[in-house]
Amino acid sequence: MKGSTKSFKVLSARLYDLLEAEAYSESTKKDMDFILRAMTGYMEANGIEEYTPEIGKQLVAYCADELHVCYSRVSRAENIARKLNQLLIGLDGRDALLPNLTKRPDLSCGLLVPLKEYIANCIEEGNRQTTIDYKRWICGRFLKELSDLGCTEMRDVTGECVQAAFLALGFMRYWERIGPFLHFLFESGYLELDYSKLIQHRHSPRPQPTVYLPEEISAVEDSFDLSTPNGVRNYAITLLMTRYGIRACDVAAMTFDSIDFENNRLHFTQQKTGEFWEAELLSEVAAALQNYIQVARRNIPECRRVFITLQPPYAPIDYRIIDTMVGSQFGHAKIDIAGRRHGSRAFRSSIASNMVNDGISTEVVRKVLGHGTKHAIRHYARIDIESMRLCPLPVPQPTGIFAEILSGKGVRLHV
Repeated sequence: MKGSTKSFKVLSARLYDLLEAEAYSESTKKDMDFILRAMTGYMEANGIEEYTPEIGKQLVAYCADELHVCYSRVSRAENIARKLNQLLIGLDGRDALLPNLTKRPDLSCGLLVPLKEYIANCIEEGNRQTTIDYKRWICGRFLKELSDLGCTEMRDVTGECVQAAFLALGFMRYWERIGPFLHFLFESGYLELDYSKLIQHRHSPRPQPTVYLPEEISAVEDSFDLSTPNGVRNYAITLLMTRYGIRACDVAAMTFDSIDFENNRLHFTQQKTGEFWEAELLSEVAAALQNYIQVARRNIPECRRVFITLQPPYAPIDYRIIDTMVGSQFGHAKIDIAGRRHGSRAFRSSIASNMVNDGISTEVVRKVLGHGTKHAIRHYARIDIESMRLCPLPVPQPTGIFAEILSGKGVRLHV
């Protein structure tokens, strides 16, 4: 979204799109739809077109004071106003739906000082700013729950309070951040006991990356209907992912400043890592991009994002829309996807694995994919089956008691 966009109609339409892409329950979507319709009615009845945070407060007050909705729907209205505010300042995609991670928690000095020391330690260890903001947010929420339980100083903290505060957060995966925080507090002397092991969080095994053969990827590319604006746009999007392995979030965030047709260069700062990425603009990709810009894209000078919706209100597309499109296109191409992932990441893992299997240096693959460290490429190297066949050691022959057990000797049957 463009930060200067103040039209409530545009902002609310964009919010509808983002909410639709999320996995909310039907009851939640129904509630949100009710609130947005009520807000739209208020804006139209009062002849208001531009949205501001102050208007957002009026909309919440309207739901509470005039519509007399229940408390949960007032809370929902506040939540929607907060999302509209984040769209207003230029956030988009999931960033617009997430809470404000930079908001500082209201904590006593006895809890705030340890949190500040932990964040300073994370900064010293080289955590990125987005990670810092997330850790501060979730650890601050955890400390706020402890505070509500009566723990205003670290000496008040008990194992029971730690468990109760964590469970109040409502999401088991938060332990990935809370656990290291508690260990830091123990190592730093703030806690007498190390509570980081109180809740055992089982990490889900990382699945093998899905790989499609080059001919399968070519079939996906050839399946687009280039006689339609939708096909033209989605073909250009797909080439960026199949030829370079660019992440869907980076494609969605790409601006015209990223494309240098004159010098045949493509460059941008990656959304996930913050690392700069640059490569030669391949001729087939340049042709697809120019065709989309000239034929399918609506000319909106104030919007610098390359890929936008094709119907009004025109707005930058979200990366989830790209994922959905890719999944559908695998079906159009009649590719066998049984038991295989078929989102945009499949292109990225296919490029990486095919390059590794062809004997290309992992350092080259790392640079192509834009990984910040060399360790990330190990995930893709795991499926280089042919090379791994050269590495296994022979299984030693069993001996002693173990050999007897395997042969059935000395085994006692218990009835």
